[in-house]
Amino acid sequence: MKEKFTILLALISCSHLLSQNNFGCFSHEIYAEQMKNDLSFKANQQQLEKETEELTKNFSAHKTATATYVIPIVFHIIHTGGAGNISEAQILNQVQILNKEFNRQQADTVLTPVAFKPYAAGINVEFRLATIDPNGSCTNGIERIYSTMASCSNNWEEAKNITYWPSNKYLNIWIVESMHYPANFSCNGGGYSVFPGGAAIKDGVVMRGDLIGSIGTAATNGGWGNFKGRYLVHELGHWFNLRHIWGDATCGNDFVSDTPPAVTNNSGCPAFPHNPNNSCGSNANGEMFTNYMDYTNGPCLNIFTMGQVVRMTAAITSTISSRNNLWSTLNLNATGTNDPYVYPAPCASVPQILPFAPIIACEGDSVQFIDYSYGGTSTARLWNFFGQPSSSTTDSIVKVKYNTAGIYNVALTENYLGSSNTQTFIAKVNVMPAAIVNTIIPFMEGFEVPADFNNWTVVNRDAWFHPRTWLTYTATSYSGSYCVGINNYSNIAPATDDLISPGYNLASANSLTLSFMLHFTAKLNSDLDKMLVYMSTDCGQTWQTIYAKNTSALKTVSTLFTGNHYPPVGGTEWRNESIDLTPYLPANDAKFRFTFTSGGGNNIFIDDINLTSLTVGQSSNDIYTNIKVFPNPSSSQITLQYSTAVKESTIDITDVLGKTIYSEVIFNTGPGSGAVINTSGFYNGVYLVKIKQKNKTVYTTKFIKQSSE
Repeated sequence: MKEKFTILLALISCSHLLSQNNFGCFSHEIYAEQMKNDLSFKANQQQLEKETEELTKNFSAHKTATATYVIPIVFHIIHTGGAGNISEAQILNQVQILNKEFNRQQADTVLTPVAFKPYAAGINVEFRLATIDPNGSCTNGIERIYSTMASCSNNWEEAKNITYWPSNKYLNIWIVESMHYPANFSCNGGGYSVFPGGAAIKDGVVMRGDLIGSIGTAATNGGWGNFKGRYLVHELGHWFNLRHIWGDATCGNDFVSDTPPAVTNNSGCPAFPHNPNNSCGSNANGEMFTNYMDYTNGPCLNIFTMGQVVRMTAAITSTISSRNNLWSTLNLNATGTNDPYVYPAPCASVPQILPFAPIIACEGDSVQFIDYSYGGTSTARLWNFFGQPSSSTTDSIVKVKYNTAGIYNVALTENYLGSSNTQTFIAKVNVMPAAIVNTIIPFMEGFEVPADFNNWTVVNRDAWFHPRTWLTYTATSYSGSYCVGINNYSNIAPATDDLISPGYNLASANSLTLSFMLHFTAKLNSDLDKMLVYMSTDCGQTWQTIYAKNTSALKTVSTLFTGNHYPPVGGTEWRNESIDLTPYLPANDAKFRFTFTSGGGNNIFIDDINLTSLTVGQSSNDIYTNIKVFPNPSSSQITLQYSTAVKESTIDITDVLGKTIYSEVIFNTGPGSGAVINTSGFYNGVYLVKIKQKNKTVYTTKFIKQSSE
């Protein structure tokens, strides 16, 4: 493996095949993409290789590097609570492992085969958790952020978009709960690192939390086994410009002179000698399966070679990606990692509260908050509930009563030694109206009256990070001029957003259907979008699932749309969805929650939400789910059109006070037929259209009469 380097692999990303306890890489695919789109990376890699070649000529083969390179490090823990929010002890354990392994001070160096020991070396590097953050504030070098992006984000680099500290000052380690890689949506990825030379904001390592260190969740990770903290050692090898020992090809080139030729990656923990005198030209000692840059098990990995140390030294002393600035005296002072290094620094805690997720409550409910701050010490705290009545503003556990519907922020300040940290949690509490807005069934919401949308509650679970959530739209609809939807085309994934209905009194209903018109299209067949509908009978305290569909079942057309797609009004791209609510009745106060989780697909829209009682012999796909009322708003006339044949029915139009303005009987209509109603004599305002069969109302909708001017 001694050929001259031409262009180094741009990015290594590694996943784990659980059944074989083995990594799997997408090196060539990512390399091709990087080479196509990032010419500056290519130039930087070529320059770094020249520097590496020059250093190799002047670097003694009989000594290791004499300088100690102190590298400030920050761990960004992206989590959804629970085990994914790994402990500080687990982070400290991982840092301790890094400092031992890179300096070859770990206890199991005795397990290195005798034939390989003469080539073993350490780089004399020390990783230190930062004690000063980019804003000059005190820190413990660990940042914790609650986000749904922690769970197998559709954009495999989304964690880097959530938070980032300047990579010329800090080594960024992003911790997530699960992950995948391009062209692999199985969510079984383990970690990946970038090589020097790419975009600064992408520089660092992304890892699963249960592969960090050797204690905590790493020790109980049954599917992967305990890597003893060496998965991150492997990934940092790439960050230091090291390739895999088999050169990412059959008998490939890793540009290191003292790693024996390898046919391909190795797994498990082979016995020495492994694959001696192989087809690549190795000798009787075989392949160096204990090298950190192989794919063997964590307990088997224990050696960097002198040649690899030379490459790592060239990377850390180069201006490429500002690696040389990390350990400069100026930067060590700026990041609080200079000598004498004191950890942890005397910091005020970083405010964090339980529950982590946005809270859904009803008017009049009391909500409990718990101070769950981390990373320091607090001698005093101060809550701010922005005018809402609370049991205290200084206790660690506080109850707050929310009397008015709306969206509320919560702020918490932690104080220690004259310093303070304040965090405002945006849209933390979503308070729904307690009043039941409709007691008459059937009911239909077509969102034609914009003010009616205020009766619905929208919960954006990542409001601090992305603005796209449920909104009313006029660019498309199934009927009328309005619908609701999410601009999912530009959304992040797996962002989750809730649309919660007002309350309905269903106490008198013994059979009921919830139906709505749906439009959703995918960009790729591999999209992972999903929507669930829930029902609550206790004002959102508990929810039960009544509908669930993923991309394949959710999409209303088979065509893939790669552009920002809006369906034609009332076209065939809309589909009626119907849910039988009979098993969940009766219910004095029923609320419905439409929960959409983005997964890379296109836009989603909902219109004409109906609650309708079934009559004997009537199916849930009958008349009331197959009516269009247009135009809406109307200036001179409206058309009621049935898409299926129906028998005799009565059309009544009433004003908002219940006064009947118009009534007509329709006899035995065929598909596409209906009624054209002159509205020119109506006053401007909102009207209800009711359709009855056998004196029972089976359909209700609204339309707006407005002047033509």
